[in-house]
Amino acid sequence: MFLLELYDRIGNKLKIGDIVKVSNGQDFSFFAEVKYLEEEQVITPFHTFSFHSFEKVEKVPDSAKLLDEKRYKIWYVYPHEKDDEKAKKDAEKYLSSWRNCEHHLEKRCFRIKKVNEEQLKLF
Repeated sequence: MFLLELYDRIGNKLKIGDIVKVSNGQDFSFFAEVKYLEEEQVITPFHTFSFHSFEKVEKVPDSAKLLDEKRYKIWYVYPHEKDDEKAKKDAEKYLSSWRNCEHHLEKRCFRIKKVNEEQLKLF
């Protein structure tokens, strides 16, 4: 059994409900809520990215738009392009790759089970 503590790339300790900005490999254009997904047994959004891609933030920028993810909150800051619809589709496609990782990659290597304080004392 392990006690898992999460930290961003700067060393800020993270907890459920915090907001992190997430790099897509080029810039920090996504913002996501740290949340435990019981059914998938993962903590989002960390299961798909390296920890060097995360930084804790106090709030989501006003320019960010909420994406269509029903299990937890995730936002995208769209580039200032003429084709906003293309940018939205690209962001949604990127988000769908996160979902694929939840169901394929992580189930082979780990599952996170949430325990309460009393259960934790037993370890």
